[in-house]
Amino acid sequence: MKRIFPNVLLITALLLLNFQQLWSQRILYVDQFYHILGDEDKEENLLNFTRDNGFDKIILYDLHKINKDYPLSDFSRNGILAQFISKAKLKYGIKEVSGSGENGEFFINAIDAYNRSRKNESEKFDAYNLEYEYWKPEESADGGYYCESYLEKFGRKCNRQESFRFYIESLATMKALAKKNRYKVKIEAYVGRFTKGEIEQISKYVDRLLVHVYVNHPKKGFFYANKRLQYLSELDKKPKVSIIYSSEILFMGGWFKYNSLTKAEKIFVKTMEGENNSLAKRINFTNFTYYNYNYLSKSINYYANASHVYNTEDIPSKVSTDLK
Repeated sequence: MKRIFPNVLLITALLLLNFQQLWSQRILYVDQFYHILGDEDKEENLLNFTRDNGFDKIILYDLHKINKDYPLSDFSRNGILAQFISKAKLKYGIKEVSGSGENGEFFINAIDAYNRSRKNESEKFDAYNLEYEYWKPEESADGGYYCESYLEKFGRKCNRQESFRFYIESLATMKALAKKNRYKVKIEAYVGRFTKGEIEQISKYVDRLLVHVYVNHPKKGFFYANKRLQYLSELDKKPKVSIIYSSEILFMGGWFKYNSLTKAEKIFVKTMEGENNSLAKRINFTNFTYYNYNYLSKSINYYANASHVYNTEDIPSKVSTDLK
């Protein structure tokens, strides 16, 4: 029998502990939040879903719509959002609430302004999240959304290079706002198809990167992301890295109707360990993120019902059972 050294056992135990934490530290993109906020039943459904499925961080979309009805900079009118954030943290175990926007100006005038208006820490955003897909050629080209909404407005050419510059400037604005904030605020960014040079610049401004792995089966996930993960491993400043699974039907939505979140995560981690067992540590890999609430909740509800009817191996979607 081969002798197993204590330090090997310790390392193995630590790795198992770290990966077990993945299953209960998930991040959820909350879409259609404009139609949820203020509706007690919909708020409860959302927060029960996060609690039952291992999400302790949420990213809120639709803040530009909410800002029109309830100006986020106005303390006398933004209480509806403050009440929701406080309830999520104090009653449902949410550790971080992130506000999502696509340009620095919105963070100045709305998201950061909201944080400055609220005195109670439980009502504040814990992170500022940038979602601006500069890598999509159709969005930054002539006639594209980013071209017409931002680039032309500031007299810039409509191409990837100028769109990326706008993205970096937004991150710089967000980081400056966070530094001025008495309450500690993290900066995070969603990234898709980036170059090595681009991610080197992005990493200087963020605490967390949300890296999309948009595949229709988790066995494809690591190989889809491998090149980009290698770029992340070579960074001097290594922000936390969260892998995004999309629950849209085109991607993982169909798979999640018959399989658990934990199973998808284990497949990704096992594949990464098998291909490059030191990569997870070298990229500061921390957890998984899911896009988005409405798609995922439908798949998980279907899965829970199918598991009950067919007595499948991964019985309910709730974390306490999923971890067995």
